[in-house]
Amino acid sequence: MGRRGGRPGGKFHGKKRKFPGNQAKTAEETDESENIPREMVNVQEIDVGITEYVGDAPGFTGIIKCKYSDFQVNEIDLEGNIVKLTDMSLPQCPNALPENTETDQQDSLLSLTTTENLNKLVTDENPDGFYEIDVTNLTKDERTKIHSSIREHFGSSLLSNTITKDEKKIIKCFKANKAKPERERHRWLWPHQYIYFVVHKTNLDTMRAATFLAYNMGIKPSAIAYAGTKDKRALTSQMFCIKRREPSKILEAARRTQNILVGNFSCRPDVLKLGQLRGNRFRIALREITVDRAVIEKSLESFREKGFINYYGLQRFGNSAVVPTYSIGKALLKGNWQEACELILKPRPGDLPIMQRVRECWWTTKDAQKALSLVNSKEKSIELDLLRGLAQHGANNYINALEQVPRNARLLYIHSYQSLIWNQVASRRFKMGMSPVQGDLILREEASEKLDDFDIIYDEPQDDDQELPQEKVQEESKFKNMVKKLTEEDVISGNYSIFDIVLPLPGHDITYPENICEKWYQELLAVDELSSEKLKQKVKTYSLGGTYRKLMAKPDNLSWRLMKYSSTRDLLIASDIDELKSKQFPEIATGEKTALVLDFCLPSCTYATMALREILKTDTSTAAQIKLNPKEDRVDRVPESAVKRSKI
Repeated sequence: MGRRGGRPGGKFHGKKRKFPGNQAKTAEETDESENIPREMVNVQEIDVGITEYVGDAPGFTGIIKCKYSDFQVNEIDLEGNIVKLTDMSLPQCPNALPENTETDQQDSLLSLTTTENLNKLVTDENPDGFYEIDVTNLTKDERTKIHSSIREHFGSSLLSNTITKDEKKIIKCFKANKAKPERERHRWLWPHQYIYFVVHKTNLDTMRAATFLAYNMGIKPSAIAYAGTKDKRALTSQMFCIKRREPSKILEAARRTQNILVGNFSCRPDVLKLGQLRGNRFRIALREITVDRAVIEKSLESFREKGFINYYGLQRFGNSAVVPTYSIGKALLKGNWQEACELILKPRPGDLPIMQRVRECWWTTKDAQKALSLVNSKEKSIELDLLRGLAQHGANNYINALEQVPRNARLLYIHSYQSLIWNQVASRRFKMGMSPVQGDLILREEASEKLDDFDIIYDEPQDDDQELPQEKVQEESKFKNMVKKLTEEDVISGNYSIFDIVLPLPGHDITYPENICEKWYQELLAVDELSSEKLKQKVKTYSLGGTYRKLMAKPDNLSWRLMKYSSTRDLLIASDIDELKSKQFPEIATGEKTALVLDFCLPSCTYATMALREILKTDTSTAAQIKLNPKEDRVDRVPESAVKRSKI
């Protein structure tokens, strides 16, 4: 899960805002409590099975994410294009449909007179309340195209049925519901149903960005689709998709949403689905570099050739070692609903003052309503959702109270437990050597393209790190046949490498390796009084089928350069907004300090922080980074470009 604020049980939005996600504050306007130093007991890498390095090159120290702009992520779509915010203008609504499209063929079957009469029907200018189209001389396929064209242009405002009347075939059209809101009464003039747009966000994870945009448009978060999640403490650009919403409404909602800019609008016939991305491009500045160039080159060459272990990063497990997210997931998987609720609401070191008061109030009184009285009724967080559930359903009705927490937040807890087991097995398997062994698993060719989609749906990556835009119901044995077990002949053939091997995330519908790894899974689950069979529950939300994840990963298009700078205020990487504004960066910077600026691409379902860990050979935990980062540099500021939206 993301850093402070992106995890379940994350940052509480200050009481000065009417709703989390409204216009961003400047650093000077920020609630003082948000900047009070808080001693948090952080999760360490060793706690979650992250123990091994691939290369033997010496490491070096560097500060990760000193500023939001030091960590920039751009999605890579299925065609290999880098998603960037390059145009913030409002597109013109087309007056006519584009030529040479199926929609154009459909529309040709509707005369101008017919279209005008249908529009009158929508706007209540037709006194009869219906309109009939004579289709006696048309084929069934042509009639189907007319129905499709009506749905394309008028959505749910109109219904159409083919009937027989006086020995003629008639398509009868009528209003679906007079109570439809005003926005549904206007003809949809865009050539397709789905509006795609680029979202450029600052210090905001994908789930919260979608939630805030949805709130400001008056729609459910599930109405917003995206291909994958992105990190919180970063500048990130990715594609979003909404059905039948005018770009002007989306743009207005973004202007009222904290740290979000949108643009590059397009109209497409199909919805954007989870997993529909090739990967992500990362541009990362590591500050306070003190080693010689030769040390850096050796480390990066090793990284390029040998890759890194594809661990789930620390973001996956939350910030608090007192209540790591996998402990909540374990309670949910065991059906210990009360324990899960208590862990979510348990007081912990390093909490924001307001949430500390809320937690302590509930912990000592078990009075959800009393705890809620300490905050504004419109405030949003995982803890407050749970408290509202307890207040509504009763102090002891834990399972129904949990239903008030967004489904995806609950999924993140149980996926965190899966990730813990995976990391522990991955470390043990890596110690066996860098070559495939008999019984290892590889993806079958027909399943390899589907892995990223499955991994996101059932195991969302949080580094690079959600209510899900599209939910899928897991089918029995769906994943068991996705993999092949390597035989002795396969190993001897040399056709497979360590980069082909996948390890399963534990579940009831998964194939395990046919070697010592299978025993490790059984042992690790048994320690928590769980087993693969017990991961199938009556409550489907907490039932884990499992999936597969590549053991190793490699970067693509790796490049790097050293830069000089004077202070942490110096910007080292041009953002999408900087490029949009044609902001000039000096080709040769000056200063006493040195930064390493990396540029590389990773496939989806990998963590850039785990790649950096391999390069630096150092712990990536928050505690380790704070030791490197001087106290006066810890408070980051929202870039001006994220606050002043309308002047670009």
